[in-house]
Amino acid sequence: MGQGYHSRSPEEFRDFLKSIDQKSRKLKWKQLIIIIDIMLLLFVFYLAFRALNPGSFQDPTQSAKQIIDGNSVYLSLSREKEDDFQGYFLFLENTSGEEITIPKTDWTGEFRILNKDGVLCYSEKLNWEPRKILSGTKGFLYHSVSLKKLKEMDPVCRKEVFDENYSFFRSKFSSLGLGFFSQVVVSTPNRNYTFQIKQKPYRENKQ
Repeated sequence: MGQGYHSRSPEEFRDFLKSIDQKSRKLKWKQLIIIIDIMLLLFVFYLAFRALNPGSFQDPTQSAKQIIDGNSVYLSLSREKEDDFQGYFLFLENTSGEEITIPKTDWTGEFRILNKDGVLCYSEKLNWEPRKILSGTKGFLYHSVSLKKLKEMDPVCRKEVFDENYSFFRSKFSSLGLGFFSQVVVSTPNRNYTFQIKQKPYRENKQ
């Protein structure tokens, strides 16, 4: 038979089977330990990546929250599809204990578009319609940007905001290089607050 079991007594045969079973169990335990080690290593990499890139795991259509005059505020991209405009909501959670009106009289606002390198490509002042927010509720200020105006930007900026050479393959890898930043800057007497969202280029096929 070569290596392996050679015909002997029943007791030796049982011992032979037992040794095979023990070897098999040891092999399974080793494999299990290796799998656990790999999972722990991947978890450590995940924690490290999240610590170095805190914005990578937040809602891509929403900015980080900031506190203005004691209230939580954040910028959100409108998901309603419009051909000629892009809408933005500046949400505020009223935790003041009384009704408030936003924007406050000493607030000023500016909307900005920056390319991926942080270069300012477009800006316009914000003229919000005042809104009242009851205590303990959430309200918003709304602003829409004309895409026709954005198309009049410098060609370098326009190329990053509008994907004029759209393709399915390019869209799957847009996060690797394509994209721009939209910002809303709220200025108060104390300081400026910048809310930022990274956006994918607007799809535009050449006719």
